[in-house]
Amino acid sequence: MTAIVPDAACHRRTDRRRTRWEHPGNAATRGARPGTGPGRGMGIMDGMRLRPDGAGLAGAHVMSWVSLSPSFIPRTWWMTAASTAVSQTFGYVVGATGRALVRRAGRALGVTVTVDPERIRPLERAAPWVMFGMSGISWLRSLKAQAEIAGLMETRPIRTREHVLGVAGGVALTAGLVGVGRGINGVAATAGRVLKPVLPAPVAAAVGAGATAAGTAFVLDKVVYRQLLERLSKAAQETNARLLPGRVPPVEPERSGSDASYEPWSTLGAKGQAVVSDGPRAVDIEEATGRPAMTPIRAYAGWREGRDLEATAAAVVAELHRTGAFEREVLLVLTTTGTGWLQEWSASSVEFLTGGNCALAAMQYTYLPSGVAFFADRTTPVLAATALLGAIEAEFDRLPPDRRPKLLVGGESLGALGGTQAFEGLEDMIERVDGAVWSGLPRFTEFWRSLVPFRRRGTPEIAPVVDDGRHVRFATRPQDLVTDVNGVPFGEWHRPRIVVAQHASDPVVWWSPELMWRKPDWAKEKAGLDVSRNLRWLPWVTFWQVASDMPQSVAVPGGHGHRYVEDMLHHWAAVLGQDPLDDYSRIAQAIRRTIVPNYA
Repeated sequence: MTAIVPDAACHRRTDRRRTRWEHPGNAATRGARPGTGPGRGMGIMDGMRLRPDGAGLAGAHVMSWVSLSPSFIPRTWWMTAASTAVSQTFGYVVGATGRALVRRAGRALGVTVTVDPERIRPLERAAPWVMFGMSGISWLRSLKAQAEIAGLMETRPIRTREHVLGVAGGVALTAGLVGVGRGINGVAATAGRVLKPVLPAPVAAAVGAGATAAGTAFVLDKVVYRQLLERLSKAAQETNARLLPGRVPPVEPERSGSDASYEPWSTLGAKGQAVVSDGPRAVDIEEATGRPAMTPIRAYAGWREGRDLEATAAAVVAELHRTGAFEREVLLVLTTTGTGWLQEWSASSVEFLTGGNCALAAMQYTYLPSGVAFFADRTTPVLAATALLGAIEAEFDRLPPDRRPKLLVGGESLGALGGTQAFEGLEDMIERVDGAVWSGLPRFTEFWRSLVPFRRRGTPEIAPVVDDGRHVRFATRPQDLVTDVNGVPFGEWHRPRIVVAQHASDPVVWWSPELMWRKPDWAKEKAGLDVSRNLRWLPWVTFWQVASDMPQSVAVPGGHGHRYVEDMLHHWAAVLGQDPLDDYSRIAQAIRRTIVPNYA
Protein backbone atom coordinates (compact mmCIF):
# COMPACT_ATOMS: atom_id res chain seq x y z
CA MET A 1 0.00 0.00 0.00
CA THR A 2 0.95 3.64 -0.31
CA ALA A 3 0.54 6.01 2.59
CA ILE A 4 0.75 9.80 2.86
CA VAL A 5 1.73 10.68 6.39
CA PRO A 6 1.13 14.18 7.81
CA ASP A 7 3.61 15.94 10.03
CA ALA A 8 1.68 15.05 13.18
CA ALA A 9 1.99 11.33 12.56
CA CYS A 10 3.73 9.41 15.30
CA HIS A 11 6.49 6.85 14.81
CA ARG A 12 5.27 3.41 13.97
CA ARG A 13 7.20 0.24 13.19
CA THR A 14 5.65 -2.48 11.06
CA ASP A 15 6.65 -6.05 10.42
CA ARG A 16 9.58 -6.86 8.17
CA ARG A 17 7.44 -6.97 5.06
CA ARG A 18 6.29 -3.37 5.38
CA THR A 19 8.14 -0.10 5.33
CA ARG A 20 8.56 2.10 8.38
CA TRP A 21 6.31 5.13 8.87
CA GLU A 22 8.32 7.86 10.45
CA HIS A 23 8.23 11.54 11.19
CA PRO A 24 9.34 13.38 8.06
CA GLY A 25 12.25 14.91 9.87
CA ASN A 26 13.58 11.50 10.81
CA ALA A 27 12.95 10.18 7.33
CA ALA A 28 14.96 13.03 5.92
CA THR A 29 17.97 12.43 8.14
CA ARG A 30 18.12 8.78 9.14
CA GLY A 31 20.49 6.93 6.85
CA ALA A 32 21.33 10.06 4.88
CA ARG A 33 24.78 10.42 3.39
CA PRO A 34 27.13 12.60 5.42
CA GLY A 35 26.75 16.23 4.55
CA THR A 36 23.37 15.85 2.85
CA GLY A 37 20.91 16.36 5.67
CA PRO A 38 18.62 19.33 6.13
CA GLY A 39 20.43 22.62 5.96
CA ARG A 40 23.40 21.05 4.22
CA GLY A 41 22.90 22.92 0.95
CA MET A 42 21.60 20.04 -1.13
CA GLY A 43 21.25 20.99 -4.78
CA ILE A 44 17.98 20.64 -6.62
CA MET A 45 19.61 17.80 -8.57
CA ASP A 46 21.43 16.26 -5.62
CA GLY A 47 20.59 12.81 -6.88
CA MET A 48 22.87 13.39 -9.83
CA ARG A 49 25.97 13.73 -7.69
CA LEU A 50 26.95 10.21 -6.66
CA ARG A 51 24.73 7.72 -8.46
CA PRO A 52 22.33 7.87 -11.40
CA ASP A 53 18.88 9.07 -10.44
CA GLY A 54 16.09 6.56 -11.07
CA ALA A 55 13.62 9.18 -12.24
CA GLY A 56 16.33 10.71 -14.40
CA LEU A 57 17.07 7.36 -16.03
CA ALA A 58 13.37 6.86 -16.70
CA GLY A 59 13.17 10.31 -18.28
CA ALA A 60 16.22 9.60 -20.43
CA HIS A 61 14.72 6.30 -21.53
CA VAL A 62 11.45 7.90 -22.60
CA MET A 63 13.26 10.68 -24.45
CA SER A 64 15.34 8.12 -26.33
CA TRP A 65 12.12 6.85 -27.91
CA VAL A 66 11.22 10.38 -28.95
CA SER A 67 14.70 11.10 -30.33
CA LEU A 68 14.34 8.28 -32.86
CA SER A 69 11.30 9.91 -34.48
CA PRO A 70 11.83 11.08 -38.10
CA SER A 71 12.91 14.55 -39.21
CA PHE A 72 13.89 15.83 -42.70
CA ILE A 73 17.07 14.01 -43.73
CA PRO A 74 18.05 10.30 -43.62
CA ARG A 75 20.27 10.07 -40.57
CA THR A 76 23.87 9.01 -40.49
CA TRP A 77 25.16 7.32 -37.34
CA TRP A 78 26.49 10.58 -35.92
CA MET A 79 23.17 12.36 -36.52
CA THR A 80 21.40 9.60 -34.59
CA ALA A 81 24.02 9.83 -31.83
CA ALA A 82 23.66 13.60 -31.52
CA SER A 83 19.85 13.52 -31.47
CA THR A 84 19.79 10.66 -28.96
CA ALA A 85 22.32 12.26 -26.62
CA VAL A 86 20.67 15.67 -26.52
CA SER A 87 17.21 14.18 -25.96
CA GLN A 88 18.33 11.65 -23.34
CA THR A 89 20.26 14.27 -21.41
CA PHE A 90 17.23 16.54 -21.41
CA GLY A 91 15.03 13.68 -20.20
CA TYR A 92 17.47 12.84 -17.43
CA VAL A 93 17.62 16.43 -16.21
CA VAL A 94 13.82 16.78 -16.27
CA GLY A 95 13.30 13.48 -14.45
CA ALA A 96 15.96 14.09 -11.80
CA THR A 97 14.88 17.69 -11.24
CA GLY A 98 11.21 16.74 -11.02
CA ARG A 99 11.92 14.05 -8.45
CA ALA A 100 14.04 16.42 -6.35
CA LEU A 101 11.38 19.14 -6.46
CA VAL A 102 8.66 16.70 -5.37
CA ARG A 103 10.79 15.50 -2.45
CA ARG A 104 11.58 19.05 -1.42
CA ALA A 105 7.92 20.04 -1.63
CA GLY A 106 7.00 17.06 0.53
CA ARG A 107 9.51 18.05 3.19
CA ALA A 108 8.27 21.63 3.13
CA LEU A 109 4.66 20.46 3.61
CA GLY A 110 5.60 17.92 6.27
CA VAL A 111 4.43 14.97 4.17
CA THR A 112 6.20 11.73 3.31
CA VAL A 113 5.10 8.81 1.15
CA THR A 114 5.74 5.14 1.95
CA VAL A 115 5.12 2.16 -0.29
CA ASP A 116 4.39 -1.48 0.49
CA PRO A 117 7.38 -3.35 -0.99
CA GLU A 118 5.31 -6.47 -1.66
CA ARG A 119 2.92 -4.53 -3.85
CA ILE A 120 5.56 -2.52 -5.67
CA ARG A 121 7.99 -5.39 -6.32
CA PRO A 122 6.13 -6.82 -9.36
CA LEU A 123 6.11 -3.37 -10.92
CA GLU A 124 9.82 -3.00 -10.24
CA ARG A 125 10.46 -6.32 -11.96
CA ALA A 126 8.26 -5.55 -14.95
CA ALA A 127 9.33 -1.94 -15.52
CA PRO A 128 12.75 -2.68 -17.09
CA TRP A 129 11.23 -5.21 -19.48
CA VAL A 130 8.51 -2.78 -20.49
CA MET A 131 11.06 -0.01 -21.00
CA PHE A 132 13.35 -2.16 -23.10
CA GLY A 133 10.39 -3.51 -25.06
CA MET A 134 9.27 0.02 -25.86
CA SER A 135 12.83 0.86 -26.86
CA GLY A 136 12.90 -2.07 -29.26
CA ILE A 137 9.60 -1.02 -30.83
CA SER A 138 10.83 2.57 -31.17
CA TRP A 139 14.05 1.39 -32.77
CA LEU A 140 12.23 -0.77 -35.33
CA ARG A 141 9.80 2.05 -36.14
CA SER A 142 12.76 4.38 -36.56
CA LEU A 143 14.38 2.03 -39.09
CA LYS A 144 11.12 1.96 -41.05
CA ALA A 145 10.83 5.76 -40.92
CA GLN A 146 14.42 6.21 -42.11
CA ALA A 147 13.75 3.90 -45.05
CA GLU A 148 10.68 5.98 -45.91
CA ILE A 149 12.66 9.24 -45.81
CA ALA A 150 15.41 7.72 -47.96
CA GLY A 151 12.77 6.79 -50.53
CA LEU A 152 11.35 10.31 -50.54
CA MET A 153 14.88 11.68 -50.95
CA GLU A 154 15.73 9.18 -53.68
CA THR A 155 18.78 7.95 -51.82
CA ARG A 156 19.88 4.76 -50.08
CA PRO A 157 18.27 3.81 -46.75
CA ILE A 158 20.32 3.78 -43.57
CA ARG A 159 22.09 0.51 -42.78
CA THR A 160 21.05 -1.28 -39.60
CA ARG A 161 24.59 -1.27 -38.22
CA GLU A 162 24.77 2.51 -38.68
CA HIS A 163 21.60 2.90 -36.67
CA VAL A 164 22.90 0.62 -33.91
CA LEU A 165 26.18 2.53 -33.81
CA GLY A 166 24.30 5.82 -33.61
CA VAL A 167 22.11 4.73 -30.70
CA ALA A 168 25.10 3.27 -28.84
CA GLY A 169 27.12 6.41 -29.45
CA GLY A 170 24.24 8.55 -28.22
CA VAL A 171 23.94 6.56 -24.99
CA ALA A 172 27.68 6.86 -24.39
CA LEU A 173 27.58 10.60 -25.03
CA THR A 174 24.61 10.94 -22.68
CA ALA A 175 26.55 9.16 -19.95
CA GLY A 176 29.40 11.61 -20.41
CA LEU A 177 27.13 14.67 -20.34
CA VAL A 178 25.27 13.43 -17.26
CA GLY A 179 28.60 12.71 -15.58
CA VAL A 180 29.73 16.27 -16.23
CA GLY A 181 26.41 17.57 -14.90
CA ARG A 182 26.70 15.49 -11.75
CA GLY A 183 30.21 16.78 -11.23
CA ILE A 184 29.11 20.41 -11.59
CA ASN A 185 26.20 19.78 -9.22
CA GLY A 186 28.58 18.25 -6.70
CA VAL A 187 30.85 21.30 -6.87
CA ALA A 188 27.85 23.55 -6.22
CA ALA A 189 26.77 21.49 -3.21
CA THR A 190 30.30 21.48 -1.81
CA ALA A 191 30.56 25.24 -2.23
CA GLY A 192 27.29 25.62 -0.33
CA ARG A 193 28.60 23.52 2.58
CA VAL A 194 31.84 25.49 2.71
CA LEU A 195 29.89 28.75 2.96
CA LYS A 196 27.38 27.47 5.53
CA PRO A 197 29.42 28.47 8.61
CA VAL A 198 29.37 32.13 7.53
CA LEU A 199 26.01 32.35 5.77
CA PRO A 200 22.49 31.08 6.40
CA ALA A 201 21.99 27.67 4.80
CA PRO A 202 19.64 28.81 2.00
CA VAL A 203 21.89 31.75 1.16
CA ALA A 204 25.00 29.56 1.21
CA ALA A 205 23.38 27.07 -1.15
CA ALA A 206 22.26 29.84 -3.52
CA VAL A 207 25.68 31.54 -3.52
CA GLY A 208 27.43 28.22 -4.10
CA ALA A 209 25.16 27.38 -7.01
CA GLY A 210 25.53 30.86 -8.49
CA ALA A 211 29.31 30.83 -8.23
CA THR A 212 29.47 27.39 -9.84
CA ALA A 213 27.16 28.49 -12.66
CA ALA A 214 29.27 31.59 -13.27
CA GLY A 215 32.46 29.56 -13.29
CA THR A 216 30.99 27.02 -15.67
CA ALA A 217 29.80 29.77 -18.02
CA PHE A 218 33.26 31.36 -17.93
CA VAL A 219 34.97 28.09 -18.81
CA LEU A 220 32.50 27.36 -21.62
CA ASP A 221 32.91 30.83 -23.11
CA LYS A 222 36.61 31.56 -22.62
CA VAL A 223 38.06 28.07 -22.81
CA VAL A 224 35.71 25.91 -24.86
CA TYR A 225 33.86 28.26 -27.25
CA ARG A 226 36.63 30.77 -27.95
CA GLN A 227 39.35 28.15 -28.24
CA LEU A 228 37.18 26.12 -30.58
CA LEU A 229 36.41 29.19 -32.68
CA GLU A 230 40.10 30.11 -32.87
CA ARG A 231 41.03 26.61 -33.99
CA LEU A 232 38.26 26.54 -36.57
CA SER A 233 39.36 29.95 -37.84
CA LYS A 234 42.97 28.82 -38.13
CA ALA A 235 41.93 25.65 -39.95
CA ALA A 236 39.71 27.72 -42.26
CA GLN A 237 42.61 30.03 -43.13
CA GLU A 238 44.76 27.02 -43.99
CA THR A 239 41.97 25.61 -46.17
CA ASN A 240 41.52 28.98 -47.84
CA ALA A 241 45.18 28.96 -48.89
CA ARG A 242 44.97 25.45 -50.32
CA LEU A 243 44.34 25.00 -54.06
CA LEU A 244 41.27 22.90 -54.78
CA PRO A 245 41.75 19.96 -57.18
CA GLY A 246 41.25 20.61 -60.87
CA ARG A 247 41.57 24.40 -60.68
CA VAL A 248 44.04 26.42 -62.72
CA PRO A 249 44.37 30.18 -63.26
CA PRO A 250 42.03 31.35 -66.03
CA VAL A 251 43.57 32.51 -69.29
CA GLU A 252 40.59 34.64 -70.29
CA PRO A 253 40.94 38.35 -69.46
CA GLU A 254 37.23 38.31 -68.55
CA ARG A 255 38.12 36.47 -65.35
CA SER A 256 39.66 37.75 -62.15
CA GLY A 257 42.84 35.90 -61.33
CA SER A 258 44.04 35.96 -64.94
CA ASP A 259 47.24 37.69 -66.04
CA ALA A 260 45.18 40.74 -66.99
CA SER A 261 43.45 40.96 -63.61
CA TYR A 262 44.06 43.44 -60.80
CA GLU A 263 43.31 40.59 -58.37
CA PRO A 264 46.14 38.02 -58.44
CA TRP A 265 45.17 34.35 -58.49
CA SER A 266 46.91 33.72 -55.18
CA THR A 267 44.75 36.28 -53.34
CA LEU A 268 41.34 34.89 -54.29
CA GLY A 269 41.19 32.07 -51.75
CA ALA A 270 40.35 28.45 -52.55
CA LYS A 271 36.65 29.03 -53.24
CA GLY A 272 37.33 32.25 -55.14
CA GLN A 273 39.78 30.41 -57.36
CA ALA A 274 37.05 27.87 -58.02
CA VAL A 275 34.61 30.63 -59.00
CA VAL A 276 36.89 32.10 -61.67
CA SER A 277 38.25 28.75 -62.84
CA ASP A 278 34.87 27.03 -63.17
CA GLY A 279 31.86 27.98 -65.24
CA PRO A 280 31.15 28.05 -68.97
CA ARG A 281 33.06 29.79 -71.72
CA ALA A 282 31.56 30.94 -75.02
CA VAL A 283 32.15 27.58 -76.69
CA ASP A 284 30.27 25.73 -73.94
CA ILE A 285 27.26 28.04 -74.24
CA GLU A 286 27.21 27.85 -78.05
CA GLU A 287 27.32 24.06 -77.97
CA ALA A 288 24.36 23.86 -75.55
CA THR A 289 22.17 26.56 -77.10
CA GLY A 290 23.13 26.44 -80.76
CA ARG A 291 23.47 30.23 -80.83
CA PRO A 292 26.48 32.59 -80.85
CA ALA A 293 27.66 33.43 -77.35
CA MET A 294 30.11 35.55 -75.40
CA THR A 295 32.47 34.44 -72.66
CA PRO A 296 30.83 35.49 -69.37
CA ILE A 297 32.68 37.90 -67.10
CA ARG A 298 33.45 36.80 -63.55
CA ALA A 299 34.79 39.52 -61.23
CA TYR A 300 35.85 38.35 -57.78
CA ALA A 301 37.91 39.68 -54.88
CA GLY A 302 39.20 37.60 -51.99
CA TRP A 303 39.32 38.51 -48.32
CA ARG A 304 42.74 39.90 -47.39
CA GLU A 305 44.13 40.92 -44.06
CA GLY A 306 44.19 44.71 -43.82
CA ARG A 307 41.50 45.20 -46.47
CA ASP A 308 38.03 45.96 -45.14
CA LEU A 309 34.69 45.17 -46.76
CA GLU A 310 34.40 48.52 -48.54
CA ALA A 311 37.89 48.16 -50.03
CA THR A 312 37.10 44.61 -51.13
CA ALA A 313 33.90 45.82 -52.79
CA ALA A 314 35.87 48.58 -54.52
CA ALA A 315 38.28 45.94 -55.83
CA VAL A 316 35.35 44.05 -57.38
CA VAL A 317 34.11 47.27 -59.03
CA ALA A 318 37.59 47.87 -60.43
CA GLU A 319 37.48 44.40 -61.97
CA LEU A 320 34.05 45.14 -63.44
CA HIS A 321 35.41 48.26 -65.11
CA ARG A 322 38.51 46.44 -66.34
CA THR A 323 36.48 43.70 -68.00
CA GLY A 324 33.80 45.96 -69.50
CA ALA A 325 31.11 44.45 -67.31
CA PHE A 326 28.97 47.59 -67.31
CA GLU A 327 28.54 47.17 -71.06
CA ARG A 328 26.99 43.71 -70.74
CA GLU A 329 23.23 43.10 -70.84
CA VAL A 330 23.03 41.66 -67.31
CA LEU A 331 25.07 42.20 -64.15
CA LEU A 332 24.56 39.46 -61.57
CA VAL A 333 25.57 40.23 -57.98
CA LEU A 334 25.79 37.11 -55.83
CA THR A 335 26.41 37.17 -52.09
CA THR A 336 28.74 34.31 -51.21
CA THR A 337 28.47 32.01 -48.22
CA GLY A 338 31.25 31.46 -45.71
CA THR A 339 34.70 30.74 -47.27
CA GLY A 340 33.64 32.71 -50.37
CA TRP A 341 31.66 29.88 -51.96
CA LEU A 342 28.81 30.64 -54.33
CA GLN A 343 26.19 28.46 -55.97
CA GLU A 344 27.64 27.45 -59.33
CA TRP A 345 24.24 26.40 -60.63
CA SER A 346 22.93 29.90 -60.01
CA ALA A 347 25.82 31.63 -61.77
CA SER A 348 25.96 29.23 -64.71
CA SER A 349 22.20 29.31 -65.24
CA VAL A 350 22.25 33.05 -65.86
CA GLU A 351 25.30 32.73 -68.09
CA PHE A 352 23.73 30.08 -70.32
CA LEU A 353 20.31 31.74 -70.42
CA THR A 354 21.79 35.10 -71.49
CA GLY A 355 24.16 33.64 -74.06
CA GLY A 356 27.11 34.78 -71.96
CA ASN A 357 26.12 38.44 -72.30
CA CYS A 358 26.45 38.98 -68.57
CA ALA A 359 28.89 39.63 -65.75
CA LEU A 360 29.12 38.13 -62.28
CA ALA A 361 30.26 40.14 -59.25
CA ALA A 362 31.08 38.49 -55.92
CA MET A 363 33.47 38.82 -53.00
CA GLN A 364 34.74 36.86 -50.04
CA TYR A 365 34.16 38.27 -46.55
CA THR A 366 35.28 35.50 -44.18
CA TYR A 367 37.39 32.37 -43.99
CA LEU A 368 34.90 30.56 -41.74
CA PRO A 369 32.80 27.70 -43.15
CA SER A 370 29.13 28.51 -43.57
CA GLY A 371 28.08 26.17 -40.76
CA VAL A 372 30.26 28.05 -38.29
CA ALA A 373 29.47 31.53 -39.61
CA PHE A 374 25.75 30.68 -39.59
CA PHE A 375 25.81 30.51 -35.79
CA ALA A 376 28.86 32.63 -34.92
CA ASP A 377 28.56 35.66 -37.23
CA ARG A 378 25.42 36.60 -39.14
CA THR A 379 26.31 40.28 -39.30
CA THR A 380 29.27 40.21 -41.67
CA PRO A 381 27.33 38.67 -44.61
CA VAL A 382 24.85 41.55 -44.39
CA LEU A 383 27.62 44.15 -44.26
CA ALA A 384 29.41 42.53 -47.20
CA ALA A 385 26.26 42.38 -49.34
CA THR A 386 25.46 45.98 -48.47
CA ALA A 387 28.99 47.15 -49.34
CA LEU A 388 29.14 45.37 -52.70
CA LEU A 389 25.63 46.31 -53.81
CA GLY A 390 26.17 49.91 -52.71
CA ALA A 391 29.45 50.19 -54.62
CA ILE A 392 27.87 48.83 -57.80
CA GLU A 393 24.80 51.07 -57.49
CA ALA A 394 27.12 54.06 -57.13
CA GLU A 395 28.61 53.13 -60.51
CA PHE A 396 25.13 52.75 -61.98
CA ASP A 397 24.31 56.29 -60.89
CA ARG A 398 27.16 57.52 -63.10
CA LEU A 399 25.70 55.81 -66.17
CA PRO A 400 22.77 57.02 -68.29
CA PRO A 401 19.67 54.93 -67.48
CA ASP A 402 19.55 53.48 -71.00
CA ARG A 403 23.16 52.25 -70.74
CA ARG A 404 22.85 50.39 -67.46
CA PRO A 405 22.80 46.59 -67.49
CA LYS A 406 19.94 44.78 -65.79
CA LEU A 407 20.85 44.34 -62.14
CA LEU A 408 20.12 40.87 -60.76
CA VAL A 409 20.91 39.69 -57.24
CA GLY A 410 20.93 36.35 -55.51
CA GLY A 411 22.45 34.11 -52.90
CA GLU A 412 22.04 30.80 -51.17
CA SER A 413 21.83 29.96 -47.47
CA LEU A 414 24.14 32.37 -45.64
CA GLY A 415 24.42 34.32 -48.89
CA ALA A 416 20.63 34.64 -49.06
CA LEU A 417 20.56 35.76 -45.44
CA GLY A 418 23.11 38.50 -46.12
CA GLY A 419 21.79 39.45 -49.54
CA THR A 420 18.15 39.93 -48.53
CA GLN A 421 19.06 41.97 -45.48
CA ALA A 422 20.96 44.42 -47.64
CA PHE A 423 17.46 45.69 -48.50
CA GLU A 424 14.91 47.31 -46.21
CA GLY A 425 12.21 44.96 -47.47
CA LEU A 426 10.36 43.79 -50.55
CA GLU A 427 9.43 47.27 -51.77
CA ASP A 428 13.05 48.41 -51.50
CA MET A 429 14.18 45.35 -53.43
CA ILE A 430 11.60 46.00 -56.15
CA GLU A 431 12.80 49.59 -56.46
CA ARG A 432 16.49 48.78 -56.72
CA VAL A 433 16.93 45.59 -58.77
CA ASP A 434 15.59 43.95 -61.92
CA GLY A 435 15.23 40.47 -60.48
CA ALA A 436 16.41 38.09 -57.77
CA VAL A 437 16.62 34.43 -56.81
CA TRP A 438 17.17 33.53 -53.16
CA SER A 439 17.61 29.84 -52.37
CA GLY A 440 17.65 28.20 -48.95
CA LEU A 441 16.69 31.44 -47.17
CA PRO A 442 16.32 30.79 -43.40
CA ARG A 443 12.81 31.43 -42.10
CA PHE A 444 14.08 33.56 -39.22
CA THR A 445 15.38 36.29 -41.56
CA GLU A 446 13.59 39.64 -41.66
CA PHE A 447 12.76 39.35 -45.37
CA TRP A 448 11.09 35.95 -44.95
CA ARG A 449 9.16 37.02 -41.86
CA SER A 450 7.94 40.18 -43.56
CA LEU A 451 6.20 38.11 -46.25
CA VAL A 452 5.21 34.57 -45.30
CA PRO A 453 2.96 35.34 -42.29
CA PHE A 454 0.82 37.45 -44.65
CA ARG A 455 0.31 34.70 -47.23
CA ARG A 456 -2.99 33.93 -48.87
CA ARG A 457 -5.29 31.85 -46.69
CA GLY A 458 -5.16 28.20 -47.68
CA THR A 459 -1.57 28.24 -48.94
CA PRO A 460 1.03 26.46 -46.80
CA GLU A 461 4.13 27.89 -45.22
CA ILE A 462 6.38 25.89 -47.54
CA ALA A 463 4.77 27.40 -50.68
CA PRO A 464 3.02 30.62 -49.64
CA VAL A 465 1.28 32.94 -52.07
CA VAL A 466 2.08 36.55 -51.20
CA ASP A 467 0.20 39.42 -52.86
CA ASP A 468 -1.15 36.95 -55.45
CA GLY A 469 2.41 36.37 -56.71
CA ARG A 470 2.52 39.84 -58.24
CA HIS A 471 6.29 40.22 -57.78
CA VAL A 472 7.59 37.49 -55.45
CA ARG A 473 6.91 33.78 -55.72
CA PHE A 474 7.99 30.98 -53.39
CA ALA A 475 8.89 27.67 -55.00
CA THR A 476 9.55 24.16 -53.77
CA ARG A 477 9.71 23.09 -57.45
CA PRO A 478 9.45 24.86 -60.83
CA GLN A 479 5.70 24.20 -61.09
CA ASP A 480 5.17 26.50 -58.09
CA LEU A 481 6.21 29.45 -60.27
CA VAL A 482 3.08 29.20 -62.43
CA THR A 483 0.44 27.71 -60.09
CA ASP A 484 -0.12 27.56 -56.36
CA VAL A 485 -0.06 24.23 -54.49
CA ASN A 486 -3.74 23.73 -55.28
CA GLY A 487 -3.07 23.99 -59.02
CA VAL A 488 -4.66 27.44 -59.39
CA PRO A 489 -2.75 29.47 -62.04
CA PHE A 490 -1.19 32.75 -61.02
CA GLY A 491 -2.07 36.00 -62.71
CA GLU A 492 0.42 38.24 -64.46
CA TRP A 493 3.92 38.21 -62.99
CA HIS A 494 5.05 41.82 -62.89
CA ARG A 495 8.67 42.90 -63.15
CA PRO A 496 10.95 42.83 -61.36
CA ARG A 497 10.45 39.16 -60.57
CA ILE A 498 11.73 37.63 -57.36
CA VAL A 499 11.93 33.91 -56.60
CA VAL A 500 12.44 32.43 -53.13
CA ALA A 501 13.38 28.77 -53.57
CA GLN A 502 12.77 26.70 -50.43
CA HIS A 503 12.54 22.93 -50.41
CA ALA A 504 10.02 21.47 -47.99
CA SER A 505 12.81 19.20 -46.70
CA ASP A 506 15.49 21.88 -46.25
CA PRO A 507 16.43 22.07 -42.55
CA VAL A 508 18.44 25.25 -43.15
CA VAL A 509 15.20 26.98 -44.12
CA TRP A 510 12.97 25.53 -41.41
CA TRP A 511 15.29 25.67 -38.41
CA SER A 512 14.81 28.63 -36.09
CA PRO A 513 15.39 29.26 -32.36
CA GLU A 514 11.66 29.32 -31.62
CA LEU A 515 11.40 25.75 -32.92
CA MET A 516 12.46 24.76 -29.42
CA TRP A 517 9.16 25.84 -27.86
CA ARG A 518 6.69 26.68 -30.64
CA LYS A 519 5.08 24.40 -33.22
CA PRO A 520 5.55 25.99 -36.67
CA ASP A 521 2.94 26.01 -39.40
CA TRP A 522 4.97 23.69 -41.64
CA ALA A 523 4.74 21.00 -38.96
CA LYS A 524 0.97 21.44 -38.73
CA GLU A 525 0.30 21.54 -42.46
CA LYS A 526 2.40 18.54 -43.57
CA ALA A 527 2.36 19.77 -47.15
CA GLY A 528 5.86 18.75 -48.26
CA LEU A 529 6.01 16.08 -50.96
CA ASP A 530 9.42 14.84 -49.80
CA VAL A 531 8.76 15.04 -46.05
CA SER A 532 7.58 12.09 -43.97
CA ARG A 533 3.97 12.30 -42.82
CA ASN A 534 5.20 10.83 -39.54
CA LEU A 535 7.28 13.89 -38.71
CA ARG A 536 5.96 15.27 -35.42
CA TRP A 537 6.94 18.49 -33.70
CA LEU A 538 8.05 18.03 -30.09
CA PRO A 539 9.41 20.72 -27.75
CA TRP A 540 13.20 20.68 -27.50
CA VAL A 541 13.56 17.47 -29.54
CA THR A 542 12.60 18.77 -33.00
CA PHE A 543 14.87 21.79 -32.55
CA TRP A 544 17.89 19.54 -32.17
CA GLN A 545 16.78 17.03 -34.78
CA VAL A 546 16.48 19.73 -37.43
CA ALA A 547 19.80 21.25 -36.32
CA SER A 548 21.52 17.88 -36.73
CA ASP A 549 19.93 17.55 -40.19
CA MET A 550 21.64 20.69 -41.47
CA PRO A 551 25.20 19.43 -42.14
CA GLN A 552 23.93 16.38 -44.02
CA SER A 553 21.32 18.33 -46.02
CA VAL A 554 23.90 19.19 -48.71
CA ALA A 555 24.69 15.51 -49.28
CA VAL A 556 21.25 14.48 -50.58
CA PRO A 557 20.23 14.40 -54.26
CA GLY A 558 19.36 17.68 -55.96
CA GLY A 559 15.84 18.95 -55.47
CA HIS A 560 15.80 17.90 -51.82
CA GLY A 561 17.23 19.20 -48.59
CA HIS A 562 19.66 22.08 -49.08
CA ARG A 563 20.57 21.05 -52.65
CA TYR A 564 19.39 23.65 -55.15
CA VAL A 565 20.76 22.53 -58.51
CA GLU A 566 18.84 22.07 -61.78
CA ASP A 567 15.81 23.94 -60.44
CA MET A 568 17.92 27.09 -60.50
CA LEU A 569 17.73 27.03 -64.29
CA HIS A 570 13.93 27.28 -64.15
CA HIS A 571 13.98 29.94 -61.45
CA TRP A 572 16.39 32.20 -63.32
CA ALA A 573 14.55 31.61 -66.59
CA ALA A 574 11.39 32.95 -64.96
CA VAL A 575 13.20 36.01 -63.60
CA LEU A 576 14.69 36.72 -67.04
CA GLY A 577 11.25 36.55 -68.66
CA GLN A 578 11.57 33.09 -70.19
CA ASP A 579 9.22 30.13 -69.68
CA PRO A 580 10.16 28.45 -66.39
CA LEU A 581 8.66 25.13 -67.51
CA ASP A 582 10.61 24.84 -70.79
CA ASP A 583 12.95 21.91 -71.33
CA TYR A 584 16.40 23.02 -70.18
CA SER A 585 17.93 19.55 -70.05
CA ARG A 586 20.66 20.33 -72.64
CA ILE A 587 21.78 23.34 -70.62
CA ALA A 588 21.65 21.29 -67.41
CA GLN A 589 23.90 18.66 -68.97
CA ALA A 590 26.31 21.36 -70.13
CA ILE A 591 26.44 22.89 -66.64
CA ARG A 592 27.20 19.50 -65.14
CA ARG A 593 30.12 19.12 -67.56
CA THR A 594 31.59 22.48 -66.54
CA ILE A 595 31.31 21.86 -62.80
CA VAL A 596 34.37 20.23 -61.28
CA PRO A 597 33.41 17.14 -59.22
CA ASN A 598 32.93 17.58 -55.47
CA TYR A 599 32.17 21.28 -55.88
CA ALA A 600 28.40 21.34 -56.41
